[in-house]
Amino acid sequence: MNETPIPINSEQGILDFYEAFSTGNFETMARMMHPDCVLDFPGSSFPNRVEGRDSIIELFRSVQTAMGNTLRFHNKWAIHKDDMVAVHWFTTGKPAHGGRYLNRGVAWYKLEGGLIQDFQDFFDTEIVSAFWPDGSPCTDFSKADSLVNRLRTYATPEALARLDSLEE
Repeated sequence: MNETPIPINSEQGILDFYEAFSTGNFETMARMMHPDCVLDFPGSSFPNRVEGRDSIIELFRSVQTAMGNTLRFHNKWAIHKDDMVAVHWFTTGKPAHGGRYLNRGVAWYKLEGGLIQDFQDFFDTEIVSAFWPDGSPCTDFSKADSLVNRLRTYATPEALARLDSLEE
């Protein structure tokens, strides 16, 4: 792996981070993160706190795998100021066990030397739980479909177009 850091110094830098996630380029993502990075999630769908770049990258790999390698980010906006970045995103995908997935969230980043040091991600964990109740893939998609459809009025046109293009 190339260890040369890729600092984030603009809105485009964090958008590149999400593009790397969408394409499964975890090496690039790792190069944008401080080795001691910490990721915090609200709710109970994921571990509430993941410490260390390698552990975070492994979590991201498992998320992409659970999504059948189809998870894509559609960013609504990004803000970069000094050592902080914030992003409002939508995700679309087709979970490996079926259904069509749409979610939204806001993430806040604290940078150190341009690398992600602290990362807090706020998203609709109810949607995640509907697709993976008790951590297992669902077999009845009625609740998940209802929650996904609820977000349609908020999603970006790009996210909606991709969601509608995914096979059921």
